[in-house]
Amino acid sequence: MRPWTGSWRWIALVLLAWGTLLFYIGGHLVKDNEHTPRSSRELAKILTKLERLKQQNEDLRRMAQSLR
Repeated sequence: MRPWTGSWRWIALVLLAWGTLLFYIGGHLVKDNEHTPRSSRELAKILTKLERLKQQNEDLRRMAQSLR
């Protein structure tokens, strides 16, 4: 029965490492979800600026077209 003792230790070590990794990743996922509202506001601001730039681009394109 002596040979089985070593393999159980390896299995326990692998399971412990796997559990630690899941705990670590899970903690980061929970932490990232706390910042979601701020990120959503920033994304909304960026999209608003992008729409404004698109409109300016379209206005400049019309002006350039009229000059030709």
